[in-house]
Amino acid sequence: MSRILIVATGGAGGDLQPLVAAGLALRERRHETTFVGDESVERVVGELGVAVEVLPPELDLGPRLIAAVRDAMAATTGDPVAAGPMVQERLSGWAGEVAQHVGRSISAHNPDVAVTSLFGVEVFEVAAPPCPWVVINSTFYVGPNPPRPLEQDIGARAVPLIARYASLLGSPDLVLHATDREFDLAQDQLPPRHHYVGPLGVWEPPTEPPPYLGDPGDPWVLVSISSQQQDDVPLAQAALEALANRPVRVLLTIGPHVLQEVGTVPNNAYVEQSISHSAVLERGVLLVSHAGHGSVMKGLWYGRPMVLVPWGRDQPGVAARAKALGVAEAVPREEASSEALSAAIDRVLASDEMRERCALHAARLQASDPPALAASLIESLL
Repeated sequence: MSRILIVATGGAGGDLQPLVAAGLALRERRHETTFVGDESVERVVGELGVAVEVLPPELDLGPRLIAAVRDAMAATTGDPVAAGPMVQERLSGWAGEVAQHVGRSISAHNPDVAVTSLFGVEVFEVAAPPCPWVVINSTFYVGPNPPRPLEQDIGARAVPLIARYASLLGSPDLVLHATDREFDLAQDQLPPRHHYVGPLGVWEPPTEPPPYLGDPGDPWVLVSISSQQQDDVPLAQAALEALANRPVRVLLTIGPHVLQEVGTVPNNAYVEQSISHSAVLERGVLLVSHAGHGSVMKGLWYGRPMVLVPWGRDQPGVAARAKALGVAEAVPREEASSEALSAAIDRVLASDEMRERCALHAARLQASDPPALAASLIESLL
């Protein structure tokens, strides 16, 4: 039995789920797995019976990232291009602070392999683990020579940060991209030590879906906005309005950090802070989303066509890839009125070709085992 230390710097967003999926697969192979992360990581992973070492609360990534974005936007009067380097600099400072604690954890646990997410790559670069280490990237390929310019795929404010992380990906002994190669523009020129492992982010913590999901009635549509604070409530509002008078039932998930009121909720809709997306998509006919990589991978896994409105971060690149694969319509953020969404929903629901493509990709993905592949690659370092 080997010791695996998994550093999950935050529990919100899509970085944690791939780490948990790989960690559980390693535990099933009788490796001793320990997580290091904030309290949100402990809430998710602790319920699974996995040991979690909690970082000091002042190192929580979510509040630090939100503060960095807020301060940078204020200092630049709302210019995301000018704010980007400031956000990157603040996150580098945060990484240095976290690295001190992670270095002590590594010394205490003496792992055979250490694993982290893309947000942890600079932490490990500073901590310099004496053992082999792995980065699990939760989105499309990040690294040298991407298939599309970073400026096309990443929101302007996040470009310097992602470029910084990409520049550090020569250091890990292994980089696992938790996405589908065909989705990722069928790229076949990965650098040495980089591998596609498939959509690890479809993993969800076990939960009991609400009883109303099983009630007979019209088919379900899942509307999903970011689980991290992103100011994308207007997308939820426009989607609810676009779907209000259709013969469907709508389930909107808004995440635990949304403070703004959604507004009027039509009679055919339910609003939940968090719920199993898989439980809805299994019963659904459509996903309307902010184009988060995790939600889009779940839509692809279950063969559901999508209408995507990329809001920021990596979402422009995710939406572009889903559109290129023929499984989604993409509506630009600045054009995402209820009328525009309604027209896109009409086109998607009327497209037999899109449904057939979605079904083919779902069958292909469900025949794979991303966690097992990730665990096998990590085991190759032992």
